[in-house]
Amino acid sequence: MPPERVSSSMLVLARITIVALCCLFLTAPASEAQDSGGLPGFLQHLFGIGPKPQTAPQPIASPKARPHKPRKKDQDFVSTASTRAPGSPGGEPVQPTFFVSVLGDSLGILAAQGLSEAFVEKPEISITDAARDLSGLTRDDYYDWPKIARGLAAGSPKIDIVVVMIGINDLQPLKDGADTLDPLSDKWRAAYARRVESLAASFHDARIPVLWVGLPPMSDERFNSQAMALNEIYREHAEKAGAKYIDIWDPFANQSGQYAAFGPDVDGQEVKLRAGPNGIYFTKAGARKLAQFLEAEIRHVFDKSKPQSDIASLPPDIEQEADDINAQIRSEMGVGTPRAGQAAALTRPAAGPILPLTARPISAHGALVETLGAPREAAGEQARALRLGEAPEPRTGRADDFTWPRLD
Repeated sequence: MPPERVSSSMLVLARITIVALCCLFLTAPASEAQDSGGLPGFLQHLFGIGPKPQTAPQPIASPKARPHKPRKKDQDFVSTASTRAPGSPGGEPVQPTFFVSVLGDSLGILAAQGLSEAFVEKPEISITDAARDLSGLTRDDYYDWPKIARGLAAGSPKIDIVVVMIGINDLQPLKDGADTLDPLSDKWRAAYARRVESLAASFHDARIPVLWVGLPPMSDERFNSQAMALNEIYREHAEKAGAKYIDIWDPFANQSGQYAAFGPDVDGQEVKLRAGPNGIYFTKAGARKLAQFLEAEIRHVFDKSKPQSDIASLPPDIEQEADDINAQIRSEMGVGTPRAGQAAALTRPAAGPILPLTARPISAHGALVETLGAPREAAGEQARALRLGEAPEPRTGRADDFTWPRLD
């Protein structure tokens, strides 16, 4: 074949090959074209020519992640427990500082419940129910109250005042040594009275006040008369041993002095006050009413137990400043500092000295006005009014001028 025809055939074949390659490249999926790096990558893959495709950079391993800690917000307030008064909402609880111990039988238990309700808003006063059901002063073999009282008075916990209410289980024979005494006989009364005195005296000797509560009226006539007899013993012998007798008979009786199941409560409402067999016990309203007759005595002892100072003193710097101002006022008025025992000037200054309301009195014995040294005739109107109690002479136009105007 001539060379010209060979060259022409080779050129045609090359063109056909290029067109075929372009068709294959255009019809290939986009993903393969991207993976192969486009046309150069395809040619390199087919013929092994052209630049090598660059591999994707591998991710660099990050350092070990630290646990995320939420940022602590700046606290713009302090704890309510440290700023609010004890006992107020959000404040610390009030710790009791005054302790009331209630002794007795089941009536004593009810008295303790009533007192707890009465002082619920005064948490510094603690009510302790130390009463024992079915106990009394006749059966010391079951519960020896005089012995228990000696232990309570001499030991701990602290007791500031004692309330005793007992007696509904005591109308039975009493053993006194080898003798068995009939209820309410003369010997029984004497032995029973000694036990009342022994119980109260234990606390009195320990300087612990005792409130001995009498029994209320009973619905059973026989039991009612026996309760009255016990109250006579309590009144005489508990007070003899230093206790104070609290009489609750009339508040729980009707107009005739007899048992009444209903009556006014602490709010004056007519409610049921007594319950149980023979009307012995108190309802919740009755126990609260019973506590009402003990509240005043307990609060009185509580107030006396608080630390008290005679008169509040000013800080030294403020008191000295007040003294300096007073001295300056006296100097400007031409009045010297009064000596001890010197009569006070009767002339009324234009402006008085500064007198701090909480300062201690400077006159002898705390008197507000010193003894007048001048005779009565020389005393002025003001001194006669203050010292002698004489009314000042009325002045025309003043409120104390009661003279009739002259009719011309």
